[in-house]
Formats: sequence, structure tokens, C-alpha cells
Amino acid sequence: MKVRRRPSILSHSINADCNLRCVFCDEWKKKSSLDCFSADSYSDASLSDIFKIIDLACDFGILSYNAWSTEPLLRKDLPEIMAYAKSKGMTTFLITNGILLQKRLNELKDVDYISVSMDGPTSTREIRGANYEKIMDGIRFAAKSGQLNRSLLMNCVISSKNLDEVADLLKTAKELNVKMAVEPIYLFKRMNDTSWDDLMIQETQREKFIGLMNQLIDMKKKGYPLINSKTYLKKIRDQKPISNCRVDTGILAIDSQENMYNCRIHNRPLGNVLEASVLDDYGTIQKNGITEVWNKSKAERMEKIKTCDGCQFFGYYELTLMNNYNLESFFGYEWL
Repeated sequence: MKVRRRPSILSHSINADCNLRCVFCDEWKKKSSLDCFSADSYSDASLSDIFKIIDLACDFGILSYNAWSTEPLLRKDLPEIMAYAKSKGMTTFLITNGILLQKRLNELKDVDYISVSMDGPTSTREIRGANYEKIMDGIRFAAKSGQLNRSLLMNCVISSKNLDEVADLLKTAKELNVKMAVEPIYLFKRMNDTSWDDLMIQETQREKFIGLMNQLIDMKKKGYPLINSKTYLKKIRDQKPISNCRVDTGILAIDSQENMYNCRIHNRPLGNVLEASVLDDYGTIQKNGITEVWNKSKAERMEKIKTCDGCQFFGYYELTLMNNYNLESFFGYEWL
């Protein structure tokens, strides 16, 4: 990443539908907001178009393919997508809410890593409107199947709702022999219809939050399967956002409408990668739309990074720490 100064990971939103309505997520709201104007205004990318994007990504130099958002397991052709990415030599990732994991696990033989969003026994219902035990049944099933070995992850967003549940969730992860990641909730200013006061860590909870982070750091030292580096855990404990962000040279995001994005915070499309591409009659790439949009958007991308207030998403933060030569993060961050 440092030599090429280009992303090596494609984070691809392969569909717009979701079977949950998580209160701090606006991905599922995008289709709803357009459906009021046109029922056909937000259709998912076709399988052939997804294959084209994977081809473009490989030509661009992408090494890892991450299928996510809004709920990828709702796509019946997901196994074909992952198999195609795998056939191109990519490491494959899947981010899911876990509702359909048990039902479809046997179709995911070409997925190297699976991340399941999880909050806690009580908070999962409050935040996601989901049955905690149903999701856990899928995680247990996947863990016992042996299909993923140590490549199954529970991702926990820390909010005011689950401060008392996160440490126990990590204990459960150890019992199941799966990994776990944590990150603090982020307030998306564009989601002004969300009751953020009910979700954000309040000042009255700050001491409890610091205590939790210290506990997680200690558990990490004791061998609990927390993939976050200790440096990252200390940064979020001390409320320090990313500085000198390097996400631009780590992760490339493309949504279900083939638009490239800089990151989840700056939610403005940089350009459509298929419209910017030229293929011959045999599907051979004559002009790579990812390269075109990437090169043309350089000034805009740099400006967004320069003016960004920073976030604490662990994927962005850990990549930045490693790119900034933080050795503890390089060796302590396990997911990659």
C-alpha cells in the first residue's frame, strides 16, 4: 500500500436490501428514500456487472474482495460472486448481520473471512430489532462446522446500550473459538432522524467506558481473541480520532450502483466505475473505470482527507496506524 499508494482492498456493496433496520445504519435507508420516487431507481447491480467490477479491481491491483452492505446473504447469487473473486486470486471477506448465516453457510466455501455484527444479549434487540440467540446460533453453527477455522469474527459497535455486555461477549467469543473486534459508535450527521442521544456514550457514562476499554486491553494481553491492536484500544479510550488518515491508500469502496466512494464518512460518489470503463467485444478491459475515477478524483479525495474531523472505525484506524509505521498495530492487529 505504501509503495503503490493505492488501495488493496475493495469494499463492495453488492445489494441495497436488508432484513434488519439497525438504528445507527443508513445503508438500508438509501433504497427506501429513492423508492418513493421510482420503484426501479435503486435496483441491485447485475451479476455480470459485479463480475466486471471484480475484473476492473484485479486489473487495478486489488488483492482482497469484501462483500457487504446492506445484507449480502439476501443475494441468491452470492456464492457465484465470491467464487468469481476467489478465482481471480483474491482473499474474500463477507460482512453480515448473521440472520441467514446458518441457512447459507454451506454455500460459502469460497469465503475466507466472515464478520458478523453483534451487540449483546439485550442490546441486539434494541439496536437491530434482531433476535440475539438466532444470530448466536448461526455463529455457533459456523464455529462448529470447522469451515472457517479461526476466520470467523464478531464485530461489536460499542454504544450506550451495550457497555455492560461487551466484555461478556468477548468471553463468549473465546468459548466459541472465534475472533472479535470492537469500535465505538459513530454519529453520522447526515442521519438527522436518528435519536443519537440514546446511542452515543454520554459524559455520565465516560468513566464506565474508560473502565471497559482498560478491561478489554487487559483481556487482549491475556490472550482473549480481540483482533484490535492495543494502540487502537488506547486511542479510542482516550477519544482520539484518526490523524494523518491513510484509508485512501488502503480501502476502495464501491456501492451497489457502481459508484466509487472515498470512505463511509464522506458519502459523496466520486464517479461511476462502469460508465468510465471501456471493454471490447470479448470483455477485455480497454479503459479501466476504477483507474479513471481514481485518477480524476485525486484532488477531491485529498481535500476530503485534509478537512476530515476524523473517525474511529477500526478498519480505517488500524490501516492508518500501520501505514504510519506503528509497529504495535502492525503486529497486534490480526484481521489482515
